[in-house]
Amino acid sequence: MIPLALLSRSTSRLFSKIHFRILCNSRNYSQCTLSPTELPAALNASFAESETSTNDQLNNFLIRYVLENQSTASPSFSNLFGQLNSKANLQLPHVLLYENMGRKNVTNQSDLTPGIVTIAHVLPSIGKVIVASGFAILDGGLIVTCAHTFYQAVQHLSSSNHDSKSKSIVIANDGNLIGIAALESHLVRSDLVILRLQREHKLPSLAVDPYPAPTTTSLLTYDFQTASLSSTSTPTVSYSWKLAEVLCYRGPCGQEAQAGTYDELTSMMHSHPSSNGSSGGPIVNKETRSVVGIVRGSEVNYTNRKRIGFAIPSEHLYDAFRLPGMPDDLD
Repeated sequence: MIPLALLSRSTSRLFSKIHFRILCNSRNYSQCTLSPTELPAALNASFAESETSTNDQLNNFLIRYVLENQSTASPSFSNLFGQLNSKANLQLPHVLLYENMGRKNVTNQSDLTPGIVTIAHVLPSIGKVIVASGFAILDGGLIVTCAHTFYQAVQHLSSSNHDSKSKSIVIANDGNLIGIAALESHLVRSDLVILRLQREHKLPSLAVDPYPAPTTTSLLTYDFQTASLSSTSTPTVSYSWKLAEVLCYRGPCGQEAQAGTYDELTSMMHSHPSSNGSSGGPIVNKETRSVVGIVRGSEVNYTNRKRIGFAIPSEHLYDAFRLPGMPDDLD
């Protein structure tokens, strides 16, 4: 018997074609730009002035790295951006396990850290680096992040600047720089992108929960703080885990939706407003340490005028994979 939550997701998908961007104008998506100039102050709020020189050092380091490592095995940023359309809603020939109970070897936040990455869109032609977050799934060779960070990055480029030297690279937790082999799938309505690392690289993967976390569930949300360059010329990412709870779910038009029904759960609202650079980072169930949401941004709750976070429910990630036990030709 198919769980009701999955039946709800599959059935509601047939009745709604509304694009995810209908709420963009009222929301603050969690982007982060390492080059602090020419941006509204609100978008630089997560960077203190004392960190500007450090960020500039990392900016220059990443640009120099990209220019010196123009491997044909790693597509350009423009190529990856083009794959957002060519790989739209592509289902991969893999099964993503249902791990709603977590894993026995994952008992605290530090066990999750090796599987979490920072994704840097490096744009040498204009001297900018846009960063977002992500995490490894499946065999550790696939990385989940948000699609809107690609669109935010491309806004900094004119058509003449879409050159082959711009790259998107992954900064692992230990500071290693890893090339991206391809964009495997873009779940358009869910604002999700799945990237494949270059073949020789695999990271510890995170468990993913296919079921919506009930309201008031205690959460740990990944919170990007700063990216810098250490004294040994190693990229270093500062982050923290913030306590939060599920407030409610919303449908594609912003209306309140209920888990465990046929409602389409487009957004999971939670109590922690996401920081810039956190987009694509994991939100885990505090008890099981399984991913229940992917950070997307924050917005103002007009009832109490407080800023809250919104995320993509992790059930949407399964749209990119085969359902276990289902025939290959089932649409």
